[in-house]
Amino acid sequence: MLAILAVVAVLGLLSSVVSQGFVEVAEAEAEQRQLEEEKARLERRIERLEATLAAADDPEAIESMARAELGWIRPGEQVIILATPTPSTPPALTGDLPEPILRLP
Repeated sequence: MLAILAVVAVLGLLSSVVSQGFVEVAEAEAEQRQLEEEKARLERRIERLEATLAAADDPEAIESMARAELGWIRPGEQVIILATPTPSTPPALTGDLPEPILRLP
């Protein structure tokens, strides 16, 4: 009888160790996926930065970046700024509310 209890205790200990190992593996896999996504994001950023560096020798690219980022214009050009009107706030509701067409009982 004592041997059976010892075997059950050892099996219980082994199962808890194994289940903890599965949890750690799942956490490690989730972290690996997260790191791979971060790596891909950083690689895309590096490609964009390298393209920017490569464009540093191209006068048209420099002009395009100056126009877009700094708002520069060429001499003689005119800038037209289109402003959209801000909608006015509706008047506050007062006690003079319209009468409803139909009232529910």
